[in-house]
Amino acid sequence: MLPILLIHGYSSEGKDTPAKKIYGKLPKLLRKEFGHGVIKELDLSRWISLSDGVSLNDVSFAMDRALKKDYPHLLESGFHVVIHSTGALVVRNWIKRYSTKPCPIQNLVHLAGANFGSGLAHIGKGQLARWGRFIFTGNQSGTRILKELEFGSWKTLDMHRHFLQPGNSMYDDYQVQEFCLNGSQTFAGALKTVMKLIPIRYVKEDSSDNTVRTSSCNLNFNYIEVKPAEKTKKLTAKGLINLIKKREGNTAVTDTYYEYSLDHLIIKRPTVPFGLLYETAHFGDDIGIVDGDDNRRHIIPYIKAALQTPYDSQDYKKTGNRFQKLTEKTLIRASKLKKNIFGWDKQAQYEGHIQIIIRVRDQFGHSVDYNDITFHSSKENSKQHALEGMIEDKHCNQSHPGTTTFYCRTVEYNKHTKQWDDKLKHIAPLNVEITAYEPDSNHIAYVPITLKLSSKHLQHILKTFSATIIDVKIMRLPKDDVFSIEKN
Repeated sequence: MLPILLIHGYSSEGKDTPAKKIYGKLPKLLRKEFGHGVIKELDLSRWISLSDGVSLNDVSFAMDRALKKDYPHLLESGFHVVIHSTGALVVRNWIKRYSTKPCPIQNLVHLAGANFGSGLAHIGKGQLARWGRFIFTGNQSGTRILKELEFGSWKTLDMHRHFLQPGNSMYDDYQVQEFCLNGSQTFAGALKTVMKLIPIRYVKEDSSDNTVRTSSCNLNFNYIEVKPAEKTKKLTAKGLINLIKKREGNTAVTDTYYEYSLDHLIIKRPTVPFGLLYETAHFGDDIGIVDGDDNRRHIIPYIKAALQTPYDSQDYKKTGNRFQKLTEKTLIRASKLKKNIFGWDKQAQYEGHIQIIIRVRDQFGHSVDYNDITFHSSKENSKQHALEGMIEDKHCNQSHPGTTTFYCRTVEYNKHTKQWDDKLKHIAPLNVEITAYEPDSNHIAYVPITLKLSSKHLQHILKTFSATIIDVKIMRLPKDDVFSIEKN
C-alpha cells in the first residue's frame, strides 16, 4: 500500500484544533482496515484556512513546498490522497500547477469534495459569525478562500476546465484515479429539527449534506462552450439593432450567430466513480462523513475499495459500478423512511438535483455582469416537464455577477407509487436566451443568444447529481461611430 495523505477542508483548522478532532477516527480505521504493516505511512496534513489573507494558490504552493522539503519520497514513490471538502480544490489546484505527468498521486478520494463550491461561502461574514458554532471555529473567516468556494468562482471553473484540455486529462495524462462520495443529510436527531429554524437555505437544502451539494461534489460534469460564429464579427450596427428589436418584441430569433461545442460531455471521458451515502452529513460526531461514529460501516468499505483500485480502466470501471450500486442502495433505503412528528420530509433530502452554471464573458474574456438569462420551454404534451419549473435557487457570483448558478430539482419521490420520478426523462425542449447591455455607454451593444436545445440534447447535457457548465462568449460590438475612417 502506498502512503496515504489526508487533507482537510475549510474551517477544520481552527485555533488550537488538534489533528484528532480534524480527522476523527478515520486514521485509526484506515490502519485497522489495511493493517499497520500494510500502511507504511499515513500523513495528516494541516493548512490554515481561516486567515483572511490566505488564498487557494497560497495553500497549493505551500503544499508543494512542504512535499519537496519534508516528504520528497512521496513525490518519488507515489501516494494516495483522501480529502474532505475544500481539500478537493487544494489538491486539484496543486496537480494543475505543480504536478508532473504522470502525477505521483495514484488514487484521490473525495469525501464531500467542494469541487463546485458551497452555499455557505457567500452567505455573508455577518451570518457566518452568527452561526459560526455550527460552521467553523476560529477568529477570522478566510475571505479569500471563501471567494474561491463561492458558486460560479472563475478560478474554480478554470481549474476544472484545465483538465478538459488536450494533454491535461486527469485520468489519461496525469494518471490520477478520482473517486467521489457525498451524503445527503443535514444533521441527525434533534439538531436536524433545529436547523429548520435557521434562515439560511444552504444548511438545510435537499440533495446536500448541509455544506456541499451532491452536484457540487460529483466530478462527472458536462462542459459546453458557446462562442460567436464567424459571421457575427461582421454583423453591422444596423443589423444588430434589428436583431435586438426582434428580441425586445418577444419575436423568436433563429440563432445562427453562435455555435456551441459538445466535445466535453462526460460520455467522452472516463466516468469518475460517484456514490451517494445514506444518513451522512458534512460533519458531526454521529453522521459526519469524516468523523461520524454511526456510519463508519457504510463509508470505510468504499474508501478502502477506492484506495485498492489499481491504475487500470477495467478495474476503475468496476469500482465505479460498485459506487453506482451504493447510490441505488441508498435511494432504496431512503424510500422506506417514515415521516416523523416534526414534519421533516425525509425522501426530499435524497431527491436528485443538478447545477447549471452559466458564465457570460465577452470576446475579450471580461465578465459581462449585466446580463439576463431566460429559459423558455415548449411543452409538447402534458407529461413533459419545463426546466424553469425545476429551479429552486439562483445565485449570481459576487466577484463576477455575470456568472449564474441555477439549482434544479430533477427527481421527485412519488409517495403513491413509492418510486423516484426522473423529470429529465420527460423534459420539454428548451430555448436558453441570453441578452446583455453596457450600462455606461450607448455606443456598445451585445449580440443576443438563443440556444435551442431539444429534449434529447437536454438529456445528454443534464445529469442528476451533477453539474453542467455553459461557458458563453457573447459578442460585444461597438457602433460605427466609436471608430471611423474617412477618405480625404
